Amino acid sequence: MLNKKSVLVLLVLFSSRSFSAEMKVSTLFFGDYYWNKHTDTAANNGLHGLALRRIYVTLDSSLDEKHDAKLQLEANQASPTAPAANSSPYIKQANVTRKFGSHAASIGMVGTPTWSTVETYWIYRDVEKTPVDLLGWGGAVDGGVSLKGSFMDKMLMYHVLYGNGAKTGQETDKYKQFYASLGFSPVSGLLIELYSDKKDSFKSQTGATVNQLYIAYQMEGLSTGVQYAAYKLETQSGGVASVDIKRRVISAHAAKTLTETWSALARYDMVEAYTDASVNTANLYYLSTSANATEYNLLILGADYKSCENFHIIPNIERVTYSEQKSTVTTVRPKADEIVRITFSYKF
Repeated sequence: MLNKKSVLVLLVLFSSRSFSAEMKVSTLFFGDYYWNKHTDTAANNGLHGLALRRIYVTLDSSLDEKHDAKLQLEANQASPTAPAANSSPYIKQANVTRKFGSHAASIGMVGTPTWSTVETYWIYRDVEKTPVDLLGWGGAVDGGVSLKGSFMDKMLMYHVLYGNGAKTGQETDKYKQFYASLGFSPVSGLLIELYSDKKDSFKSQTGATVNQLYIAYQMEGLSTGVQYAAYKLETQSGGVASVDIKRRVISAHAAKTLTETWSALARYDMVEAYTDASVNTANLYYLSTSANATEYNLLILGADYKSCENFHIIPNIERVTYSEQKSTVTTVRPKADEIVRITFSYKF
């Protein structure tokens, strides 16, 4: 059920005299019919059913030639492995942007540069999150002030953000998060992007850092990318630093158009934790990966059938294999997790 704040905002927007001329409304939703072919978690093994994973309603308004406004609502059913499953909408983005030629400044709940570029080239967010998103190392939005733009006819691009570090939540402390990306496109279709963020840490607070290199190439009918990302969690107890937790991921993806209606997609992630820590990803939607693993590999294979321009049916499989476990663990290494799905995606 839509909360009162969301209803109020929508009523104000729809009552605007300039709505029909200035407002663009778009919607995206996707979900799956899934089957957990195998997982060592008994409660989830063999689980199957229909899930509406994500629904977006986005309102974009051009206030004048230099000002734009955005409101985005999101609803998602919690994963079957989560404590509750419902579709309560909430405000995902709410911001105003001022344009300065090839540059733009935004304030409010704004998009971060954490995985926005990677998601653009991966294409198949409806199948799976990008690696840093999947691992829970960052957020898609944050409350703050951002500046982005380009130079030299989009050969050089940048995006910086000074944010609360609370994602879609309310700020609760004085510590902030800094985000920055720098992209370079020397030739058409090729992109090289460096990204870094830093969350403040002080006394009992925990700080975190993500550094990333992404190289992508896109041409007609083909989109590819290679990504390296490193994560460090600065752990503290009573103001005394303890051993940092470090993780990294190396990922490669490709999507190829085969015919007017069919495409193929593939992705391979290698995830590793240092200091004998767990890779600690419970973010696969239909199952939780092993908490004892220090290394695992994720394989995604699929085919995309374009039933019509804005409706896609995407049969796919995800397979997680475990390479290493914590040295303190004596249990048998888990068998591969496998999820078989028919994903559907619709937008207008």
